[in-house]
Amino acid sequence: MKLALCSPIGLFQGASVLLLCSLIGSEPVQATLDIARSESGAAHTHVLPVFGQQLGFNLPAGWKQAYHEEQAGMFMAEYVPEQEALTQWSALFCVQGFKDMAESISPERFLDAMAQTYKSTCDGEVVYQKLGDTEVDGHEGFKAILGCTAMPNIHNATQVNPKAYASIPQGEIGYYTVVSGNKDLYLLHKSMRGAVFSVDKPPLQADNSQDFISALVPFSLK
Repeated sequence: MKLALCSPIGLFQGASVLLLCSLIGSEPVQATLDIARSESGAAHTHVLPVFGQQLGFNLPAGWKQAYHEEQAGMFMAEYVPEQEALTQWSALFCVQGFKDMAESISPERFLDAMAQTYKSTCDGEVVYQKLGDTEVDGHEGFKAILGCTAMPNIHNATQVNPKAYASIPQGEIGYYTVVSGNKDLYLLHKSMRGAVFSVDKPPLQADNSQDFISALVPFSLK
């Protein structure tokens, strides 16, 4: 399978995956890149213990946790709408933690490196729009839009699916926030998939990014 976005494999020492959320067994979803999804229901606050701190966010009604993994130096949790799965999604929210990385790289540099790595997975053109500095409970952070106009869906043979195949490319784009904690680095991102789009007309831009992320914020880090 060709990797796309949430965890960069081998990008930084101590972070084994920075291109993993949104990459696991992805199959195409017949949907447009539509921001106005079913996120208008009541949201409830989720708090995840990630290494030494508590990371909080709002999860829209009708979403579920689809994956969770912790390994040496890395934490990851993924959420999708209840009717979708990690093998077939049109919207995904990913939370990652990278242990002891806060002092080794700034949030902006982390996203810059991630965008560079992302280029190798994109068959179309990469969209990378910096949205600037942010702050979560006194912790510095940086936010950006990152996406690919045509992301390939390539599936290698496995025990479950013995035949390798490739499916139609899709557009993929997301809103990324990286925050420096007391010692650890945290990545939160929401992405959407749908029709291939033009690099000069991405479905997610600065002017509609707040609507896109509104159901999940505010984030907290205690």
